[in-house]
Amino acid sequence: MNLKKKIFSFLNNLRNRSETLPESAIINDSGSLIRNRNPEPLFVMDNKLLSGKSALITGAGRNIGRSIALEMGRQGADIFFTDIDRDSCVKLEQELKEFQVRSKGFLSDISKTEDIDALHNFLVREKIVIDILVNNVGVRLDHDDYNDIRDIDPAIWQKTFAANVFGPMYLTKLISQLMVSNEIHGSILFITSIHESVPAGWTCYSSSKAALAMIVKELSLDVAPHRIRVNGIAPGYVSENEHGIPFDFKYAPLHKTSINPCYIGRAAVYLASDYFSRFTTGTVIRVDAGLSLYNFRIADNRSHNGI
Repeated sequence: MNLKKKIFSFLNNLRNRSETLPESAIINDSGSLIRNRNPEPLFVMDNKLLSGKSALITGAGRNIGRSIALEMGRQGADIFFTDIDRDSCVKLEQELKEFQVRSKGFLSDISKTEDIDALHNFLVREKIVIDILVNNVGVRLDHDDYNDIRDIDPAIWQKTFAANVFGPMYLTKLISQLMVSNEIHGSILFITSIHESVPAGWTCYSSSKAALAMIVKELSLDVAPHRIRVNGIAPGYVSENEHGIPFDFKYAPLHKTSINPCYIGRAAVYLASDYFSRFTTGTVIRVDAGLSLYNFRIADNRSHNGI
């Protein structure tokens, strides 16, 4: 079969498969069975964009971190990950078996240098070369909510920056050094937040995320000579119920719901993949359903127009 016939045959099969895909059955919050009019394009979801790569993901036990691990595993990457909850580590290792990739979870606290050193020593000892580092861990402590500058607690700032900035930067230093010494043209990702630039009343948390946004830019220049890329993702409100359905959220202009974590995972695959992002560095992608665009003027105009 010549090339022209092969291409025609492939496109014809692709069309037939898309026409015969059933609508996905999902369950809403009330427990009723409904139809998803936009089913996932499963037949184009397994291109193995990260085959032969090893990814290290921090805080992968739940929500965004878990989805990044699953989406990267689906694309063929071996997954090494950390979390502070043992049960979450065990559960994710089981979930990753579906993709027939190597995976291992580490009980590790990113805010503790001794835990980072232990993780680094393991990777070196086992000769595991990391191609993709995802700094996902992020904390927002309850006491970060205050209305008066007199309520600022330096201890809260120290704990927040230790987990959100200092720990990730120390891990990034160690992993990037391994990339350079092994001549790995790697990818480093930071999960920031739209609150890196949008105030939220969380002064400490938002400031730590703003620090990460600038780290992405500065670090991308530092490691570019080694062909290492550094990028970030700034999510909006990311959450779903136990059935995988996002929650109603009137402030999101697009879809009026929260964001399923898998879409942050897919954005991470995009940035980690050489196929898509070989020339992308120093960039922070917002995945927020337009939430960061919403302001009092938009709300006022919509209320007047009955939207």
